[in-house]
Amino acid sequence: MKTLLILIITMILPILATAQSSMQRQMQSNNAMFAQQNRMFMQQQQQQRAMQRMLSNIQTTEDKLKNEERKLKKSEKKTTEREADLKTKKEALATLESNSDQNEELQKNIEKSKKEVTKSEEKLNKSKSDIDKRSKKIQDFQKQIETSKLEKEELAKKQAEEKRIKKEEKEKQLQAKEKGKKE
Repeated sequence: MKTLLILIITMILPILATAQSSMQRQMQSNNAMFAQQNRMFMQQQQQQRAMQRMLSNIQTTEDKLKNEERKLKKSEKKTTEREADLKTKKEALATLESNSDQNEELQKNIEKSKKEVTKSEEKLNKSKSDIDKRSKKIQDFQKQIETSKLEKEELAKKQAEEKRIKKEEKEKQLQAKEKGKKE
């Protein structure tokens, strides 16, 4: 009876060991699969957050661009008005100078008119430099938007590629499971 028991145990022991190692391999395989799925999920989450940031940045920059364009139009209008004002003041100065009779009162008016022309020229130059600054800002915003849109497109392509890879991996895993069940 003892021999029979020992014989049965020695016959069952390798079967149990094989079953245990098979279970361990399957568990390791499942753990690796879950770990990879978790990594891919985390990566997807990061990409989605990056995409949201990118969209937000684009929207913010577009809003800034619109504001800057509005300010540029306002500055251009102001510059046009200042040019007309300067032209008028120069004409008035020219009229005063052509009618000058060396009259002291007229000379005071001429000096006053010259100062007004100088002030108007300074304001006009300031407006023109403001237009230049705003134009440069607008160009910078346009470049920033273009760069952000390109980055967004690259990120979208990367996400699509990773989804395709993930889908292929799932199909492979399903095929491997089905193949394992058949065996």
